[in-house]
Amino acid sequence: MVIIGGLMASFGLDMFLVPNGFIAGGMTGISALASQLTGLHTGMFLFMLNFPWVIMMFQQSNRNMAIRAAAGITVFSFCSLLLHPLPPLIEGGAAAAAVGGIFLGFGLGVGIKYGAVLDILIPASKIPSPVMAILNRLPLSNAGIVVHIVVLSAAGLLIGLEQAMYSAVACLMAIETARLTTSSIPLKRQVIIQSHYPQEIKDSILQLLGRNDISSHPSGKADRQPDNLQDPLCYHIHLMEISRLKSLVRRIDPNASISVSPIRHK
Repeated sequence: MVIIGGLMASFGLDMFLVPNGFIAGGMTGISALASQLTGLHTGMFLFMLNFPWVIMMFQQSNRNMAIRAAAGITVFSFCSLLLHPLPPLIEGGAAAAAVGGIFLGFGLGVGIKYGAVLDILIPASKIPSPVMAILNRLPLSNAGIVVHIVVLSAAGLLIGLEQAMYSAVACLMAIETARLTTSSIPLKRQVIIQSHYPQEIKDSILQLLGRNDISSHPSGKADRQPDNLQDPLCYHIHLMEISRLKSLVRRIDPNASISVSPIRHK
C-alpha cells in the first residue's frame, strides 16, 4: 500500500500539477518549484529533500517502519522521474489543480496510513505512533504553515498570480484529501492476549514491535507456573503488524488466547 501511495502521489503531481505549472505546498511544492526554476526533474528534488527524513527514520524508528518510508519515498521520486516527460491529462484551470491535488493528497494519505510519510509538512490526523514520535521532536506545526505561505508566495512572484491561485487550490485539496484519507478508515485493531506467561510476551512485543501494554492492570511476573491464566494484555496494533504479533505470542505460548476486534472509541 505504501508503494501504491507513492504511485498515486506521483501521478497527481506529474500528470496534472507540474506540467501545468502548478505548485503544491510542503516538500512536494518546494521540489516542484525548484523543478520550474532549474528545469531539472521534480523527482530528483523529491528524493534529495526526503533523504534526510529516511535516515532519521532508520536511526530513531523501528526498522520495518523505516523500510516502508524508504520504499514509499523511492517509488514517489522514481515514478515522478518516469512521468515527468508526459503531457498533462487536463490542460490548465481549476479542474487540473483540484484533480491533481486530490490524487497527490490521496497518495500522501495512503502512505501515512501505512507508516510512510512522503511529505512531512503535509498535516494529517492519524500518523503511526513511531513516526509521530519523531515528528513531535521537530517544530513542524509552525514550519509547515510558513513553508506553504513561502512556496505559494514564491509561485506568485515567479510564475504569475493566476498560477499561484491555482497552486493554492491544489495545495488545499492535497491537504484536505490527506486528512480525510488518514481519518476515514480505521487501520488499527485492539488485540487482547490471555496467556500463562504475560510478562515474557509483554517484553517481547515491546522489544520487537515497540508497543506497550495499555491494559489497566499489571500482568504480573513470568513465574513459569501455568496454573491459572494471568490478567490479559491489551494492545492497539496496525493491521500490517497483527500477523507478526501473533507469531511472537505463539512462539512463547502456543496455547495463548488472542482476540482481535475494532477499537471502540468512547
